[in-house]
Amino acid sequence: MIIRDFRLSDIDDVLAIEYEAFSDPYPVDILLQLYESGAGFAVAEIGKRVVGYIIFWIRGGIGHIIAIAVNSNYRNMHVGSLLLEKTIKVFLSNNINIIGLEVRKSNTSAINFYLKHGFVKIREEDNYYGDGETAIIMNYTKSENN
Repeated sequence: MIIRDFRLSDIDDVLAIEYEAFSDPYPVDILLQLYESGAGFAVAEIGKRVVGYIIFWIRGGIGHIIAIAVNSNYRNMHVGSLLLEKTIKVFLSNNINIIGLEVRKSNTSAINFYLKHGFVKIREEDNYYGDGETAIIMNYTKSENN
């Protein structure tokens, strides 16, 4: 498996993973807008097939995980872990010591995944998602994890 920068030719694979993974997926125009705006965008590739991706950015000196998803056929194979670990290294190498994200309160597998990688729950935000679901706000702080 390799982790590499996203290419426009990857968009169909990323979109398929996005729509499989999320009940409220980003449409293609939002994904392309993120890419064109300079957000970090990496994919995991196995045998020339994109099997996962991560989108992230740095705003105001704080890192933010926008989205991470893995093709269901490749889950529990450390694809998400490798994407997240590489992204954390990118943040830290750019002196970004705080990384935030939001996750649906009902998505306990994602919450546990982030906890395993050193993120901590900061607070809940009611009605965060379009369907009214609460978000769990989580942070990773370098000083807490190194």
